[in-house]
This record gives sequence, C-alpha cells and structure tokens, in this order.
Amino acid sequence: MYIIVIGGGRIGEYLVSMLIEEGHDIALIEKDMGRAKHMAENYDILVINGDGGEAKFLEDAGIHKADVLVACTGNDQINFVACQLAKSSYSVKKVIARTTNPSNKILYEKLGVDVVVSTTEASAKAIYAGIKGFSAVLTFSRDVELIYARISKDSPLNSAKVRDLHMPWGSVLAAILRDGNIMIPTEEIELREGDEIVVINKKGVESKVRELIGGK
Repeated sequence: MYIIVIGGGRIGEYLVSMLIEEGHDIALIEKDMGRAKHMAENYDILVINGDGGEAKFLEDAGIHKADVLVACTGNDQINFVACQLAKSSYSVKKVIARTTNPSNKILYEKLGVDVVVSTTEASAKAIYAGIKGFSAVLTFSRDVELIYARISKDSPLNSAKVRDLHMPWGSVLAAILRDGNIMIPTEEIELREGDEIVVINKKGVESKVRELIGGK
C-alpha cells in the first residue's frame, strides 16, 4: 500500500519503521526541519518538509494515489485539517488520526475518519489495565471490552482445560496465544503458564474475569 504519514515525531517514526518492515511505500510529511532531515537520513522513504495540513504538501506527497493517510502529529489542528482534506478533497480510502484530546474523537468521527486514536485515552487505559491486574483493556461500543492477560504459575487457569472453565456471565474466551501462535479455544485445550488469553466481555464484568484469571 501507499501510505502517507503526517508527523515524524516518536510515534510517527516508530510507525514508519513498522510499515517499512511490512514492505509498504511511505511518504512522510514533517513540519520540523530537523526531524525531517533525521527521517530522510535514516529511512528510505519520501520525506517532505512542510505542513501536513496544507494541500500543496499533501499533493507533493502523492495523496492522489494514497491508500491510507495517517495524521499523527502532536497538533490536533494539523491532524484535523489533514484528515478533512484527505476525506473531502481527495477521497482517500482509509484515514487514521491521532488526537491528544479524547473529547475531539467525536469531531473526527463526524468527519468520516475511519480510525481515531486518542493517545491520552490509550495511556490512561494502559494504566487502568495495570491497576485491574490485566495486560490490556480495550473498550468497544461503550459497553464491550476486550481483556488481554497472561496466565501466571499461580493462576487458577494454569493446567485447566477450556471445557472446565466457568466463564462469568457476559464473557467469552475468544483466543489463546501460545509460542507466537493464535489458538481458537476448544474444549480439550489445556491452558498453561505463560499462555496469553483474550477475553471479550460486557463492561462491568472485568472484576469477575480478574478473579477467574488471578484467583483474587
């Protein structure tokens, strides 16, 4: 895919490095001259020093042929304008935005942005997951959560077979990750220490899921 990334800060650079590994064609727009120079010297991609919220630089980056545009600067105004142009003027198939203010998510969604990531919200949820005793907690559709947790040596689930699990009402074991492989839970699978499990549950059930996983 041809992907335009706006913002070459820490998030943008990390994203670019992952996309390059997957073989995508990347164009980066970065307003800061020093960051733009750093990206051009360290990555084999098209780097444009300019404001990603201006049509001229988007066109220089090849937005007419872009499959995806990712606006991930730390400036919500630049991100919003870039997404607005990508959607309304250039009909980019997929537009992804970063916002530092969770309350702005609804504005991006009304604009038609396909994916909106609030870095503030993501950080808070990661901390919340740690408090709750999970590796991660993601919320979907306001009342559905995805919980990701690792089975410890002392977990009641260690050595338990899937058929013997008494999942709390409103929750389901969706997947098991073992040695880098994804396993669909079947009755005869025996869970082991180090397994990573994915549970989908209704919001408010996480405390019962935590008790099941951690025995607390």
